[in-house]
Amino acid sequence: MTNRPTPGVFGSDMICPECLEGVRDLPPTDWGPSWTRPEFSHQDDTELCPDWSNDSGSHKGGLKPLRPVVFVPLKEFTSA
Repeated sequence: MTNRPTPGVFGSDMICPECLEGVRDLPPTDWGPSWTRPEFSHQDDTELCPDWSNDSGSHKGGLKPLRPVVFVPLKEFTSA
């Protein structure tokens, strides 16, 4: 835990919060260029899993791809 303030120590691996698959920092290849094109994709170039939430403030109708989350191994936080 002593290295936590150091930038880049945590957060090197991003995953899809739905399927837990690794995420690429590239748009999916099955989307054409547009303002709503996602920034991240699964390792197989597909968009991230859909967001099934009904949060009315987050988007206007329809499904949207989830945002990736940072995977931090438990050993980074514990001495076990």
